[in-house]
Amino acid sequence: MRPHAQKSEEGVALVTVLMIVAAMSAVAVTLSAAVMSATARARTVDAASQADWLALASEEVGRALIKEMFAASEGRLSADMPGFAEPVRFPIEGGEIMMRANDGGNCFNVNRLRITPARSDENAVGVSGPNAAEDYESLLKLAEVGDQNLMGLVYSAADWIDTDQSPGLNGAENAYYASSGLQYRTPGLPMIDASELRAVRYYTPDVMDALEPLVCALHESEEQTLNINTLTAAQAPLLSLAFSGALSVEAAGDLIFQRPVGGWPDVETFLTEPAIRQISPDLRRSELLSVQSEYVRVQAAIDFAGTRRTVEIMYRRNGAQRIETVWRERKG
Repeated sequence: MRPHAQKSEEGVALVTVLMIVAAMSAVAVTLSAAVMSATARARTVDAASQADWLALASEEVGRALIKEMFAASEGRLSADMPGFAEPVRFPIEGGEIMMRANDGGNCFNVNRLRITPARSDENAVGVSGPNAAEDYESLLKLAEVGDQNLMGLVYSAADWIDTDQSPGLNGAENAYYASSGLQYRTPGLPMIDASELRAVRYYTPDVMDALEPLVCALHESEEQTLNINTLTAAQAPLLSLAFSGALSVEAAGDLIFQRPVGGWPDVETFLTEPAIRQISPDLRRSELLSVQSEYVRVQAAIDFAGTRRTVEIMYRRNGAQRIETVWRERKG
């Protein structure tokens, strides 16, 4: 064989070997990338699964927190307690659970507006008494919400949860929602959450933002009391309502801001405040005030291995030691 031909064959062989090596390297890189991607995906899925389980477990963590808060205060919660004033953090392997509580009963219960068949006339709104609609109208006025259409806001909410199809004054029943192209019906049932008001006539985003700290939807349709020691500044209209508006919203906000550390020991002490003493007893609705809390709402944020879950849980105190879960909703 000629030397030139031999060198040519050696060159071809070398190129072939290099091509094979390059191809194998490319395959190896592709396989490595696929393995790394699959591993990362598996870790993400595992972290998400663990975070989901921790979100479920947060209900029991929250229950333990609420029990501890009630035990430490002998049932008298206050806004400066750990958990209210600042979040409580529970370290866990790979992350933490952070919880913040607020009083779930400091609000106007929109389910009070429900009309039963036996009392479906315009002057008997609310299963707990004829003053539910008046209270709601007064609250809207004090909060300066929907000044031009107070009756529409009141009766549209009542029509949403009542059992008949007769709209109240400027209200809305099935006929309105069908004709406006919305294509849904009024449920005729108590609300589970006040966010349902977003589907109700006149409840625009601006109205909902203004009402967010003031209204709630509790299963019981009775009128609940306000804990004067857990009210926030944004809830000053509720305190004003408890004095028939004779205590201005601004004055109510000042009382909340100047609340003593640990809160007032009882309602009687609160009623001796100078801003309260000058109000006629006939305008005081002290039966709406308390230093006890029945409902506590907890926001739980779970961070685990870079995965975040958010859960809201409503608890109800039933007796000295029993804390019941009213509802639980995952927010993210």
